[in-house]
Amino acid sequence: MSLTWERHLIRTHINADGGTTSYYYYDEFTWIVAAIALIWLTWSVVRRYRRAQALRRRSRGTDYKRLKSIVKIKQELSSHYLRRGFSKNIHAIGIGRVDPGSDYCIQFFVDDATAEMWGGSGRAALAASYRGVPLHLIEMPMAEFLSSLSAKSTLSDIGIADRMRDHQEVIIGGISGANLNLTGQSGTIGYFCTRKSRLPRRKEIHLLSNSHVFADLRKPQVDDGDLIMQPSPGEPSNNRPIASLVNFSKLTFDGDVADPNHVDAAIARLWAPQKHNAVLPLIGAVQGYAKKEDIEIGEAARKFGRTTGYTEGSIFSIYLDIWIRYDRTRQSAFFHNQILIEPAAPTFSKFVSKGDSGSLLVDSQQHALGLIFGGMAELPESVQGLRNGNSKPENDHSAPRVRRIENYGVANPISEVLDRLKIDLLV
Repeated sequence: MSLTWERHLIRTHINADGGTTSYYYYDEFTWIVAAIALIWLTWSVVRRYRRAQALRRRSRGTDYKRLKSIVKIKQELSSHYLRRGFSKNIHAIGIGRVDPGSDYCIQFFVDDATAEMWGGSGRAALAASYRGVPLHLIEMPMAEFLSSLSAKSTLSDIGIADRMRDHQEVIIGGISGANLNLTGQSGTIGYFCTRKSRLPRRKEIHLLSNSHVFADLRKPQVDDGDLIMQPSPGEPSNNRPIASLVNFSKLTFDGDVADPNHVDAAIARLWAPQKHNAVLPLIGAVQGYAKKEDIEIGEAARKFGRTTGYTEGSIFSIYLDIWIRYDRTRQSAFFHNQILIEPAAPTFSKFVSKGDSGSLLVDSQQHALGLIFGGMAELPESVQGLRNGNSKPENDHSAPRVRRIENYGVANPISEVLDRLKIDLLV
């Protein structure tokens, strides 16, 4: 006690009567301040942890050990079959299920199931399994980034989406918005977020979308000219700036599997005078989010985007490694561990189209799942006749039919976006 509760002479003052007054510092002060600081720090950490747990969607019984082993095997296959120049046909590999409730399989996505799988393979077919895991061949046109050059609605019942391309007095999720420098381009303002901070403080509201929507990827960093326009520069309506770009994930084009992209995401600070309401049309307010490893194959998903408005689909593939084309640079970018969503046909013939980049993907309970950035926008003319799951004409029995996926969307897992940009969704 003598070592920890001592008093220390600070100074001695000589009084007018010749006497002295001494001033001491007591160790009790140090311990009291330290105890208060420790209590505050503990409370802050526990509060953040409890809030994070409350916002995170509960696990639905995922076998994490099994999933981790499948992801490792998938990564081995991706590093071989998706490396640049190896195959002109295989453009994505993911994890799915052959049938609902069945065990995991590894999906190989190809442009044409009847064509040569890779250079020099001839008529060799894909193996039935690898290291005990089934391999499943799926025909799917290559994905593109979904920024738009004046894309128009293609569905008959999305009048509300047309209104979302106009000037909005109150900013909400799912409306048209993009960087001032993207002349003629359109994208979607996905949702609202705040930046994480170590100290409690008043947090500014930010807008969340894709890098290729909120940033001019031809520039290496943010500058004063990076303003977010609403509606997008590509819309016929009069636009005006509502936010300033703050941060974006830089994308690597024409790289390789050893240097993948993980997210295509950007945030912009919403200017204080601008009114906002944290909702998505026909969906409502976001209630939380799902971690990447908790997203389930086959679960329902939906989004509201600038072009196609409200659409529904289901998770078709997780931990998807995929090459994405970008028309603006005429290059391709490789992305690691993404989500693939197929439309809920026949009610929704498309899940996404050009202009939907930046849309927030949510589940049926308002939990965010991902951030839409790519997908199939238009059906290539070369495969117009191959529809509804058949990669061969009806009278061709030379090979088994291969399932075909069209009008799909690709999303970054939202937990990856939150971690890499150090943000929280506004809930």
